[in-house]
Amino acid sequence: MDAFRILTGGTRLDKKRFQADVAHFEAPKADPVASTSTALPSELDFFGATAGDGAVGSAEDRKAKKKERKWKRAEEAAGADSAASTPADYPALLRRHKIKLTGLDLPDPVASVDDVVRRRRAVGGDTAAEGAEVLAQNWKSLGLKDPTGVQMAAWGTMLAGRDVLACAPTGSGKTFSFIYPLLALLSPSSASPDDSVIRPQAVIIEPTRELAVQVLRETRRLAGGGGWKAAVLGEEGVGLAKGKGKEGKKGKGKKGKKEKKQAGEADAEEVPAAQVDAPEPAEDGASGAEAYKVPIDILITTPLRLVFAIKSGAVSLSTTSHLILDEADKLFELNFLEQTDEILAACAKDRPAEAGEIRKGMFSATMPSSVEELAKGVMAGAGSGMVRAIVGHKEAATSTIDQTLSFVNTEDHKLLSLRSMIQGGQFTPPVLVFVQSIQRAKELANELVFDGINADAIHADRTPQERDELVRKFAAGQVWCLICTDVMARGVDFKGVKLVINYDFPQSAMSYIHRIGRTGRAGKAGRAVTFFTKADAGHLKTIVNVMRQSGCTVPDWMLALPNPSQDAKKALKMRPLGRKDISKTLGSGNAGDEGGAKREKSKKRERIMGGKRGVFKKGKKGEEGKADKASESKGERPAKRAKREVALDE
Repeated sequence: MDAFRILTGGTRLDKKRFQADVAHFEAPKADPVASTSTALPSELDFFGATAGDGAVGSAEDRKAKKKERKWKRAEEAAGADSAASTPADYPALLRRHKIKLTGLDLPDPVASVDDVVRRRRAVGGDTAAEGAEVLAQNWKSLGLKDPTGVQMAAWGTMLAGRDVLACAPTGSGKTFSFIYPLLALLSPSSASPDDSVIRPQAVIIEPTRELAVQVLRETRRLAGGGGWKAAVLGEEGVGLAKGKGKEGKKGKGKKGKKEKKQAGEADAEEVPAAQVDAPEPAEDGASGAEAYKVPIDILITTPLRLVFAIKSGAVSLSTTSHLILDEADKLFELNFLEQTDEILAACAKDRPAEAGEIRKGMFSATMPSSVEELAKGVMAGAGSGMVRAIVGHKEAATSTIDQTLSFVNTEDHKLLSLRSMIQGGQFTPPVLVFVQSIQRAKELANELVFDGINADAIHADRTPQERDELVRKFAAGQVWCLICTDVMARGVDFKGVKLVINYDFPQSAMSYIHRIGRTGRAGKAGRAVTFFTKADAGHLKTIVNVMRQSGCTVPDWMLALPNPSQDAKKALKMRPLGRKDISKTLGSGNAGDEGGAKREKSKKRERIMGGKRGVFKKGKKGEEGKADKASESKGERPAKRAKREVALDE
């Protein structure tokens, strides 16, 4: 028995006698309110009528207060970042943004755009600060506030004249992390009509043409009114006039056509839809490469285009002061390594002493140890050496993405699971769906169109103009679902993507991080769903590790799975698993059809897909289509596809 109850069994409190004392322990009673059948939402309950209606109301109140406290902390942190202008404040700034800097004599991070102006003025006076002031004004007019973690680290390092190796999650602002300091350091060049060779002050290397065009667009947004000139090599004829002149004498031979195709030369009259705000044309109204005043301050390019332009004499890097390798881990893969080496060699060739040593920057969301070792060799220059900046976890996705793994047993159940998501309201456009080959992208787009989903496929079989048009339609909401190969997995910033579906299991952790990184960008919430079959189970732990590093909840049985061996990882990266054709799986339009009926359905689908602009339109025959077909459809070894960059639209 309860001893306390026995001792107090005959006692009671006289509430009338001690009424004044009892009142101290009673909660004040609210005025009676007429009850309603439907409780008001918290944002409409101005007078607190439902404040005491039970657990539901109190839970909503607690949630609202928690959100308010979070906003207050964020505002205080932002104010602290802006105020962090003394060396004593920098350690707290680095901890708050989870920035890890490694190197000798580490430079201070930049806390605000005004800090950039102060540093430039301290170095070169008002003249050096003019460009930084223009950038600060443009930054604020774009609605941007304090820099992100990777921007703080990269800006401080580049302004100090140091090489930087930066790794940060997808959607964290890596593009502005190198564009902003480049523009702040460069003075706009005046035109030199007598020199037909482009001698850029800075060069930005991108693995794909789509990324190059996107970086150009962001550069022009930030550089407006500053007088800087930026262009993409090969677009609108930039940098190809001299090469055309040399090849023109050779006539229309096969060699000239092949080299033109490799350089990715665009038709002078076909301007990509995604490219806007062209560089300033000459007053005489010339067209092509002659329409641009040279030198160009910032040249954005893909590796093979730049190698071709250097060999043809259209571009010289002997006086270039800055070289940026965006998506550096991709550029150091076997199929890009040869071109990257040639570019680095061209930077040192015939370099005058007064030009000084070229400053380098490497940026990516994933940075394997092998790439870091290569980077140390490339950036082992004078001064205090390279600064290594890691924001958050090295191999993790951003915490704003809700990641889910969905078991579908076999390939036959993938299409059924996708349709189940659509019928259950979990398919919220705009959506990106990733598959492992061009053929599977076409087949899946085919099935979704017949289900009434406004879908299309983007891959290396499409011409550059078709891809630009498709990206534009996706951004405008005319296409709800875009089925992609890994060509579109890196860097491309699709605004407002709410859902990413890995229809085919990714071949590596890096591929997974870049795929799902198309959503949850710039602090917005996103969702990623990955289908896996029994055949994928052996590599599941690779993705589970990324999810755990990203802060996602993972079942215990997944954490207990064994890690795949290094040999197994390499084998999967070189050659994806063989999968059953989507057109032959359960639920597909062709499943179970025989002979003529099956062919008739295929023809009908082709008509519905839209003729010239449909999924079934074949791209131009040549190096571009052949290379990516081989790499994406057959999964060739990297050593056997050294010219795959052509397929990525060189």
